[in-house]
Amino acid sequence: MPDFIKRHKKLTILAVVVIAAVIAVFAYNSLTKKPPYEILETAKTSYSDLENIVVETGIIKPQVGALIKIGARATGEIMQMLVRVGDTVKKNQLIAKIDDRDVNKDIAELHISLSKAMSNLNKTIVTHPQKIREAEQDLISKKAKLKITALELQRKETLLQKGYLAQNDFDKAAADYAQAEADVNKNEETVSRLRNELLNDRKMQEADIAVIKSSIEKNQIKLSYTNIVSPIDGVVSEIQGQAGETVVTGLQVANLVTVMIPDKLEMWVYVDESDIGGIKKDLDCLYTVDTYPDKVYKSVINRIDPQPFVKDNIVYYKAIVNIPPEDAKTVRPEMTTHVRIITQKKSRVLTVPNAAVKYESGKHTAYKILPGGKVEKTAVTTGIKGEDKTEITEGLAEGDEVAVKLVINIHPPAGKTGDHGGKHK
Repeated sequence: MPDFIKRHKKLTILAVVVIAAVIAVFAYNSLTKKPPYEILETAKTSYSDLENIVVETGIIKPQVGALIKIGARATGEIMQMLVRVGDTVKKNQLIAKIDDRDVNKDIAELHISLSKAMSNLNKTIVTHPQKIREAEQDLISKKAKLKITALELQRKETLLQKGYLAQNDFDKAAADYAQAEADVNKNEETVSRLRNELLNDRKMQEADIAVIKSSIEKNQIKLSYTNIVSPIDGVVSEIQGQAGETVVTGLQVANLVTVMIPDKLEMWVYVDESDIGGIKKDLDCLYTVDTYPDKVYKSVINRIDPQPFVKDNIVYYKAIVNIPPEDAKTVRPEMTTHVRIITQKKSRVLTVPNAAVKYESGKHTAYKILPGGKVEKTAVTTGIKGEDKTEITEGLAEGDEVAVKLVINIHPPAGKTGDHGGKHK
């Protein structure tokens, strides 16, 4: 009997210990269990104006034709460099001078040749007509003599037939006529030859003069290459040559001075391929530069280049934004810009903070705070997204309170032990 009582006591004590342990575990879990959601920050839905913004990076560049690299087409020593970086220059202003002695010497020699050629032409114009006139006068005289000898031959032929003239006298008259006729033919050939000579010599000499004048013009053009002038009004932004240096031209023109128009600038905005679909001409854009972080510039998109380019395996398209002249006074080429392009605007739409919209399991959701503090996971339909707020088209009403920041506690399945975890959203 005593053994039975001892065993009964042991079983009773063990049962009490087990029951106490279960009660203790249950009490501990009840006291330490976290709620499913811990709300850190909330906001209420409200109506407001909203803009859809695309954020990109850009760079300031001179417009086409606003940056001119002035080169030298003449080979020689730079005799003078008449400008410095930062100088303001006018169109056609002389900015540099290259040695022109060789070209001037060639032009002087050509002018001497031209003078000689002109003198020869004038001589030809004066002397040849005189020779032609003399030959024509001689021809007239010879024709008159031919006419006389012809009459004399006819008269003597009649006398010979009547027997009043010796044969020798008639033969002499016939010989005089033949000689006179030959002289006329010879003089006619001389007049024709002199006329042809005048025409040909004049043409040749005029052609020589034209060649010399053409050479002078070409050398004058070469001479103009030694005068480096600015083709535009602008400011000198770079100088790559100094007085005393030698310029050697070849297949490429040697650049000496760069002149730019400082108020003709544009901005190249590099748009990601995922954003380019919403970017169009005339869209408003706001941008800042690092040197003036608090100043916001405003302009519009002028055009979008069709040619893409790839950088770091990302495809970009270039949107061009013209910089107004008043803004060009404070920004400079090659400055980096931070651009916000306004692709869409809406007035008085229901909005929540961007952080209040979660994307879970392929759907947009929001965590709505119900009366009493209970949290309800709600599917929502969104519209445009601004920098701070998102449009809600379905799922919430004005004045609904939603969680902006919360912690979703994850509890271990029943029967398993371990630390409680949480997921912050």
